[in-house]
Amino acid sequence: RKSHWKQGRRMALVTKPTSTGTSIENVTDITNNLPTLQFESALSEDERLLLPLRARTHAITVTACAQAAYFVSILNEVRQIKAELRHPKQKRAKLLQETIPRDPILVGIIGCGRLGTHLAQMLLTYGEVQPQELKISTRRPETLVELQDKGVKCFHDNVLLASSVHLLFLCVLPAQLPSLAEEIKPHISTRCTIYSFVNTIHTEKLKQLLNFTNIVKPEFTWTEDNCNTAWDYTCSVCASMENADTVRKTCPLTQDKNACPIQTSDKLPELLVYAFINMCTTLRLTRSEIVDLINGVVLGITSHDIKGIVADDITRVAVDSAGLFPKFDLTQVAVKETSLGKKLSQDKEIRHSYITRYCTLFEQYLHWKNFGKTE
Repeated sequence: RKSHWKQGRRMALVTKPTSTGTSIENVTDITNNLPTLQFESALSEDERLLLPLRARTHAITVTACAQAAYFVSILNEVRQIKAELRHPKQKRAKLLQETIPRDPILVGIIGCGRLGTHLAQMLLTYGEVQPQELKISTRRPETLVELQDKGVKCFHDNVLLASSVHLLFLCVLPAQLPSLAEEIKPHISTRCTIYSFVNTIHTEKLKQLLNFTNIVKPEFTWTEDNCNTAWDYTCSVCASMENADTVRKTCPLTQDKNACPIQTSDKLPELLVYAFINMCTTLRLTRSEIVDLINGVVLGITSHDIKGIVADDITRVAVDSAGLFPKFDLTQVAVKETSLGKKLSQDKEIRHSYITRYCTLFEQYLHWKNFGKTE
């Protein structure tokens, strides 16, 4: 079931020494306890002032990729639930059942530099994405040998990619976005969700460039007060998520915002839920079905003692004849206060449920790994 997980992992060779001594992982670091061979030894005093940028950059990359993996995972889960409803299991024998057809979310990444590569690895490891369900368009596909060897389709055709995926990640430079938008905007499916990692280009500008409204844009901030917050940047991006403390820090609704070098806007969980609703609506799921899926899949609420999200938290618009939600403009959600946003950020039980569900995704991987399920 998780055979692709081990292939997608990149284990770190070293970790920071603990206060009780050198860890087993550090045995492979030949520069350990040799200060003159450390990276910092060659820096001037002025350059040392920039060291917090290493932790911050690593924290942003890990956090952005982890949150994207969570989003892809819940989208895959709801599509599989829909597939199971459409194809009830038929017993072939007493103990054998037919395999449920997989209806995966098709994912595309445009731009595969440092961030795009880390994102691809994270999705393959934690996002329930199989290699054949991931496409990457980049100007130099020949450099992605490792991903291609796993079965990921890598090529240079932005139009082909944009027209053939359910979820499109933009990982290009800001200067490249205008020409890219002009190229792909006539070909983006109305069923697609765009998830942008393009710095400095805000949601409203993305809407204008792409002539599209189903856009998720995470926002990260930091302050001078937490620039020296402890963060282990020696691990690879994927391996960082094997640390429970790191997992909790990357959750957008984490309780202790000052425990991480960077903070995610509380708007992101709200945007992800509305994007989740939009995709469910394209699958022709009704309002009541979607509300149940939000509580069960997004929040992981299983107890009737917890009052989860209700339809009125999402919209007060009257139910149409088909019983469906309207298509929500995510660019408007990004700039307006909503009842759903307030409930996600202010309701302690719902906030706790979101955090627990988020962390469970990564904890489950470790559980499968430890019991040999990823072999």
